[in-house]
Amino acid sequence: MSYGSPPPPPGNQPPYGGNPYGQQPPYGGGAPFGGPTSGDPGTLDLPYYGIGFGAAVQRAFKKYARFDGRASRSEYWWYALGVGLIGVVLYVLLFIGLAAESTALTLIFGLLFLVYFLATIVPSIAIGVRRLHDGGFSGWMYLLGFIPGCGGIIQLVMMCLPSKPEGAKYDRVGGGQNFGGGGYGNPYGQ
Repeated sequence: MSYGSPPPPPGNQPPYGGNPYGQQPPYGGGAPFGGPTSGDPGTLDLPYYGIGFGAAVQRAFKKYARFDGRASRSEYWWYALGVGLIGVVLYVLLFIGLAAESTALTLIFGLLFLVYFLATIVPSIAIGVRRLHDGGFSGWMYLLGFIPGCGGIIQLVMMCLPSKPEGAKYDRVGGGQNFGGGGYGNPYGQ
């Protein structure tokens, strides 16, 4: 096209809203700059970004005692909300049994609360460790929560941080079991 020539016919233009350059996905069509993408990864070995409430609780119990891999923020916080709500309900029922001075109700609700606590402590620690991995931290940082006063606050802040690509070193490689000896992220699966 030279100076003074007519513009090209309208049929050669990309459709409205289309990307004429082919460089970046349209708004909401993926994560730019290599960030995490939403959707089911199809495997339990990868984090599920944008997971819903029921699926997050179900997924956490499917990965009951897995301390390797990563958990997205939504995966962690939906699980924490579900476990917390059920725990509060059981605690209120236990308190009602204590307030009614009924030994039978107190015993029943106390045992129910104890069983619930024992059933959820391992997956709660496991998903916390996986959440730290997704933030690029070692799972041993979970022990910061035991420091009186500031430890819980530090742990809370770490759980709220966004995902980092460095966390991929904690993923399983090849679907095999990478336990012990620093085998995380070993490209040869040894």
